Amino acid sequence: MTMPTLPAAERFVKQVRAIYAAERDESTRWSRIRDAMEPLLAEPGLKASIKTWPATVEGKPAVGNLLFYEDPEYGFVLNATVRNPDIVTSVHDHGDVWTLYGLIEGHETMYRYERTDGGARDKGPATLKLVGKHALGPGTIDVVPPGMIHQEHAGPAPSVAFIVRAKRPGTFPQYFYDPQTGDVTPTSGPKQIPFVLA
Repeated sequence: MTMPTLPAAERFVKQVRAIYAAERDESTRWSRIRDAMEPLLAEPGLKASIKTWPATVEGKPAVGNLLFYEDPEYGFVLNATVRNPDIVTSVHDHGDVWTLYGLIEGHETMYRYERTDGGARDKGPATLKLVGKHALGPGTIDVVPPGMIHQEHAGPAPSVAFIVRAKRPGTFPQYFYDPQTGDVTPTSGPKQIPFVLA
């Protein structure tokens, strides 16, 4: 996939590639990518470009991501969501993949869950415990480590998030969790919608 033509995004891709090349420890690597991502979220060119982005999250479970870039060497991807107001996603994980979720516009609340039954990730029934929730606003970056079970609650206005993932959704297993029934359902993750970041 070609490099984004938006200058700030192109610079960010080069920064992330340099971090991948220099840092083998995944926790440290993603902490450094998070630090590089913070100024990008406030960059005027990126903020202007979101006005051209189509809605990708209009209801549950139909969730999509804009796909801006997939790195040919390291495999990380740049995604985005444009979320309609008051949408609540399914409870889910991102498999074994690191994810950074940064809001550019709007507000959301992130719910965190812990599985307490000791079962295998891909097997139900699962017993979930809500272990926290925190508010996200413009410039906030939520770090989602591998296996973290969570759920996004949209605010009363549309929200736009920029996402960096270690791999493209659809190339690794993810799971939906039903807190009421305990069902665990495999999913290929959000539909990927190629989009030019310019």
